[in-house]
Amino acid sequence: MKVYEALAQALADNGATPLCGLVGDANAYLVNSFVSAHGGRYVATANENGAVLAAMGAAMLTGGVGFATVTHGPALTNCVTALAEAARSFTPLVLLCGDTAEADRENLQNIDQREVILSSGAGFEQMRSAGSALGDLARAVRRARSERRPIAFNMPANLLWDETDYRPVAWEVPGLPPGRIEGEALDNAVGMIAAARRPVVLAGRGAIDAEARAAILRFARRIEAPLATTIRAKNLFAGEDHALGVYGTVSTAQASEAILGADCLIAFGAGLNFHTTAQGSFIEGKRVIQVADRAQDLGRGAVADVAILGRSADVAETFLYWLDEAEIPGSGFTRTLPAQGLDQPQTPEARLVSDGTVDFLPTLARLNALLPQDRTLVTDAGRWMVRSYGTLTAPGPRDFITTASFGSIGLGMGAAIGAAAARPGRPTILFCGDGGFMLGNLTEFNTAVRERLDLIVVVFNDGSYGAEYIQLRDKQIAPDISLFNWPALAPLAIALGGDGTTIASDTDLDALPGRLAARDRSKPYLIDVKLDPEQVAMW
Repeated sequence: MKVYEALAQALADNGATPLCGLVGDANAYLVNSFVSAHGGRYVATANENGAVLAAMGAAMLTGGVGFATVTHGPALTNCVTALAEAARSFTPLVLLCGDTAEADRENLQNIDQREVILSSGAGFEQMRSAGSALGDLARAVRRARSERRPIAFNMPANLLWDETDYRPVAWEVPGLPPGRIEGEALDNAVGMIAAARRPVVLAGRGAIDAEARAAILRFARRIEAPLATTIRAKNLFAGEDHALGVYGTVSTAQASEAILGADCLIAFGAGLNFHTTAQGSFIEGKRVIQVADRAQDLGRGAVADVAILGRSADVAETFLYWLDEAEIPGSGFTRTLPAQGLDQPQTPEARLVSDGTVDFLPTLARLNALLPQDRTLVTDAGRWMVRSYGTLTAPGPRDFITTASFGSIGLGMGAAIGAAAARPGRPTILFCGDGGFMLGNLTEFNTAVRERLDLIVVVFNDGSYGAEYIQLRDKQIAPDISLFNWPALAPLAIALGGDGTTIASDTDLDALPGRLAARDRSKPYLIDVKLDPEQVAMW
């Protein structure tokens, strides 16, 4: 068979679905073979950036590897922002990108694709020959899994038409087996835990599997420590006693009080970045123990007093064993804290707002309660985002997808499309700002229409680039350059084949449950929430 046919079969045989992409002359035949010969699920996006984001959203939701494909040159350069987002969020995906033939020196779309890809933080894997193509693809997938980042699989167009024999090549990367934890670092960590009187246990995205959760929960209860998570592990311990919710810049007031009074932090699968540490204030005066299953994740953010390399479940169980052997009593910290409510944000006070708008924080809380609860939650970036992290909920960490690791707005729609395609049958809810919607999300709204996705898009619309509006205001500069007179978004959603409504008053908000109940779940539904740019809380 042709190389492109062999690659398509490898994708199908290994369950690489959905495949998200935009076709061009260097990848169209591969996609066609994947769909027509193998019945593969292909999501055709409107922009190459959206294709990578969709693959990222699918990977975040499933915990597996996402798959995207584009052609060469400008198609690849369009992917750089999404690749950077996936790299910085440690999301494994493979981008099958076509490349111009090496002999075609004057091709208009010729570019040094390796340099473009590496500049984003993604990895590069070259398809070297027809005979090595299947092994090269397998290597790209294995690297994506083990390196936890996007890997671009570079396919010269001329090689795709060469002949090859199909043979299965393993894509699997074995997980770390249960291991024995020992050594000086373990001794020091156990000593710190034994001496702690107000310890806090923190879990990050690297510790959200069921085995790790159960072991960490047993450990926290044994030492009588409250439980917290990073933003990307939010709701891992929802409903458990002494759950603090998110540890960091979006902690509730009552959780922050407990955190600031703590004397020891034991972090599992968390990078301890500046968001988690609240610019260092949440680790100041504490002994810090960091546990990770990859050496490169230890000390990536704040540098801990003790770093331990191992699976979170194994380390937590080892801590338990030695604490029991030494008959170390619990700290007693949780006895001084309420069992429930530490992770619940305070009810915001209502404020007077200008005509034709609603109050941001109470509306945010009402939307969180009114929208379907069995959901996948996706958040874009913007000034509304920080307060939203503390309010919006999802069933579990895998159901909560963020797209702000690169600080870009307008990436949420692509991720929401990939997540919705990867898990059909339940609603996906995207929250974004009006600037992010117009910058990037609008491009892919019709993709969601074509795919008939059960998607609800909430747009917080203050007619501005909000973060810039605030900065200009703070410096007593007129914010006119940050203001925009956008078109009416609900009619725009309808024109693109979806549906929508506008929330410009509390009366509109009261009517929303009926409108949601009557919506056609095969059409994306947009909710345009009108806000006053002067009254959107950023912190």
